[in-house]
Amino acid sequence: MDAQPQPVKSSRDAQSSFLERGLRRRIFLSLLCIFKIAGAQELATISTPHWAYEYLQQLGLRHRAANSMLFTLPLQHRQLRALVDSINPHAQHAADKFWLQNLSALTSSAETSYPSLLVGGRVNENAGRFQSHDLRSRLALRSHFGIFPDRHLALFNVINMDQSLGDEPNYIGKRWRNFSGFTEQAYALLHFDKYLVKFGRDFLRWGRGHDATLLLSDYARPVDHFFAQLDLSRLRFTYIAGKLDRAPLADSLQARYNIDAAERYLTAARLELELLKNRWRLGVSQFVVSGGPNRHFEWYYLNPFLAYHGEQLNEKQGGNTLLGLDFMARPQEGLEFYGQLLIDDAQIEQRGRGDLEPNEIGYLAGFEKALEATTIGLEYTRVANRTYNTVRDWEKFLHRNRPLAHFYGNDFARWLLHANMYAGKKVQIYFTTELLRRGEGRIDSTFDRPWENASVAEGYREKFPSGVVEKSLHLRLEARWHPRPALFLAALGQYARYKNFAHRSGVDENQTAFFLRLWWEKDWLIPLQ
Repeated sequence: MDAQPQPVKSSRDAQSSFLERGLRRRIFLSLLCIFKIAGAQELATISTPHWAYEYLQQLGLRHRAANSMLFTLPLQHRQLRALVDSINPHAQHAADKFWLQNLSALTSSAETSYPSLLVGGRVNENAGRFQSHDLRSRLALRSHFGIFPDRHLALFNVINMDQSLGDEPNYIGKRWRNFSGFTEQAYALLHFDKYLVKFGRDFLRWGRGHDATLLLSDYARPVDHFFAQLDLSRLRFTYIAGKLDRAPLADSLQARYNIDAAERYLTAARLELELLKNRWRLGVSQFVVSGGPNRHFEWYYLNPFLAYHGEQLNEKQGGNTLLGLDFMARPQEGLEFYGQLLIDDAQIEQRGRGDLEPNEIGYLAGFEKALEATTIGLEYTRVANRTYNTVRDWEKFLHRNRPLAHFYGNDFARWLLHANMYAGKKVQIYFTTELLRRGEGRIDSTFDRPWENASVAEGYREKFPSGVVEKSLHLRLEARWHPRPALFLAALGQYARYKNFAHRSGVDENQTAFFLRLWWEKDWLIPLQ
């Protein structure tokens, strides 16, 4: 077929076509800026339950570059991006590239634009059979909202509506139509080079552990606090001063002080030293939970450079002081050792009955070994009875009925064997075996003193764990498909076998669970000029 003659365009038509193409191009670039720009988000922190830390740990174990960052969380997007950039040239295996691809997409940054507005959210769905109960859904919805006026300032807010919160018997908050909710993060953050200051509510996690820590844990509800950090190449100093939930008073104390609850405060300071670059890091932390009826922050606890235990003794105002020591060592790529020691109260002398009190300490030790796409690890944790606990309710190491540290609280011993493997095609397999011996002691238990009935000559010894010990075996298997950074699907099965279930002698119980998990997260950054 012969070609049809084409009409000849006039110069006006050509100019109009050119303008239309230019207009379309500008619209496209504007939309691209609105939906792709990510530089302004670099100041926002990444919540500690995020999968990003799991992937970063796998990469850091193999390449050691992330050694200095996983000790104190949360990280900002800018910090995670710097680590990704440092590891990227060394990625060799398919697993490395998979983890890096997802982290790179999470922290990707185009041309920075300020001021910017962030809107978005996250959906977490767990649907299936839990602890041998009927099929059900546990949906969590999080809204994300942020304002980034310039490259130094971030204002960020996350509201969490979660069905699983209502399942907790000690949950503090409103329940509404099978949903419970609270503001999970709400802070103003100011960052200049080595200096970071934050005020508001955010997650906290201090110390290395596979799924828990003895220092400050993200199992606790995020605390309202002031946060300051100095971050040098081989030294990091962190300080927080926070407000905990109020402690209800007994009727006698209500009548005495004419109020119904005591104020509670948390103050903590932490110093980290990198003794051998990317090989050995040491942390020293001190904590104090103080408060009481009609009591406010004391100036000496607001000073981050004082020894809180000494101030507590000299001022005689009362306070639950704790000291933490922890380390992380990576002697070679693919091998890591880590540990923590938590000292609540240790007896040095044996002069009186009070000195017979058992030491209230906890320790955690573990290692991980990487073999290309597979990682195996072993961890042991032991926390004595009455650790984190005190006579006065307002000094217990709790926040909104949850431990501020390890989710098991105190009076337990635990072995944890875990492994994960990248199976290819964006699929990962996780396996965990846990052996747990748990006594009857709890952080919110009445602080008893049975040693006062003994003499110094005869001494005092007590069983660990205390009371009727619940012994349990937990098995967990998960297959996760992560096709896109913002989306993953997982199938998870759990089995647990208990002896002396719920500390009832001779009562055994088996529990099974199988459920499907969905993670979907999406944020948009919109330039405001």
